[in-house]
Formats: sequence, structure tokens, C-alpha cells
Amino acid sequence: MSWRFLLVLVIFGGLLFLGARYFMLARLKGSEYHQCPHCKSFYRGEVTYCPHCGQVVARWTNRR
Repeated sequence: MSWRFLLVLVIFGGLLFLGARYFMLARLKGSEYHQCPHCKSFYRGEVTYCPHCGQVVARWTNRR
């Protein structure tokens, strides 16, 4: 492989990484999505339990 091809791959990979990072940060800043502190997955809305791992994510609830 030539060094130009490897350079293009590195640049493309870097841009892909930066785009994915920007997308994750944009989801965190939005009010529609929240991140579970236990499994780090995203969920939508104000829920008591995480839909992915089932752990309590509400700040306060009577259903513990």
C-alpha cells in the first residue's frame, strides 16, 4: 500500500470518529435523550427505570 492511501484512511477514520463524538455530545445536550448512569445507553423521556438494563434512573421515586 502506498503512504497516500494510508493517509486517506487515517483522515477518513479521524473524521468518522469526530462525527460520532459530535453526535453523542449533541444527544447528551438535548432535552429529549438521557444517558443511563449504569449501562451508559440512551433512553428517551422521563422514565423511572432504564429500558435497557432495568436499573432505577429517576432521581426520586416511591417504587424502589
